[in-house]
Amino acid sequence: MNNKQGIGILTFALNGAVDYERLAYLMALSYRATNPHALPTAVVVNDAETCMKKLHAVFDHVITKKDFAVVNEMHHEAHLFAYTPFAETIKVESDMLFTVDIAHWIKHFRMWDLCFTTQVYAFDNKPADDQLYRKYIKANQLPNTYNGMMYARFCRSTAEYFRTVDHIFTNWEDEKKKFAKFDHFPPSTDFAMAMACHYNKDINVGNNATGVPGFIHAKPWITHRSDQPWHHEMKWSVINPHTVIVNGIKAQWPIHYYDKQFCTDQLIEHYEQAI
Repeated sequence: MNNKQGIGILTFALNGAVDYERLAYLMALSYRATNPHALPTAVVVNDAETCMKKLHAVFDHVITKKDFAVVNEMHHEAHLFAYTPFAETIKVESDMLFTVDIAHWIKHFRMWDLCFTTQVYAFDNKPADDQLYRKYIKANQLPNTYNGMMYARFCRSTAEYFRTVDHIFTNWEDEKKKFAKFDHFPPSTDFAMAMACHYNKDINVGNNATGVPGFIHAKPWITHRSDQPWHHEMKWSVINPHTVIVNGIKAQWPIHYYDKQFCTDQLIEHYEQAI
């Protein structure tokens, strides 16, 4: 029986070497602080009873991960519909910092059953050059999908899509041989989802030329020409959740800050005081 209702935001925070629960907590704080009509939110954790207690204060649903046979923790995202309580899910990476209200994006999302970010941005708010990390996407003529922020409506076509993603993860050694330049890469959500779009009968799946949704992707050599973390190389400040300034420019997109060390106790406290 389908008991999924409404639209909401979901993230995965499966702790291992990285404390993703802390990142998810900051993400939720930033979302609540910048979106006056916030949607319900959900987070998937290793154990809802023993996870970071503060998650229960900022997320409407704290969900324990299921005992799926997975090849890595990212594989759980192929089971999105087994986790999400929502009929329409906006899936967001836990290391995302919201800087703007995204409520007006919802009408755009609803033009598709499945909608990906396919354009990322730099700190000047202009389209970023991500070619260094996306040569394999171009070589295989795959859509430039990022699951850092994506939308999925619960329906037959999207359920089939995620079954394909699950199949690709499970059979990665065989699947990667069908595409050029994937030989040395482990299975990941961006790779598997782009491949699943390629297999889909609807050739428009994964192709989104509108620029929405989008985010500032603060990965080395995308937003800054250095191997060092961006927040070490660039001048930045968080005046308030709506005013995040990097190199003198106010961010107009959510920031996928990438380097997990950016999420400090001081920054978390700053956002706690803002809501």
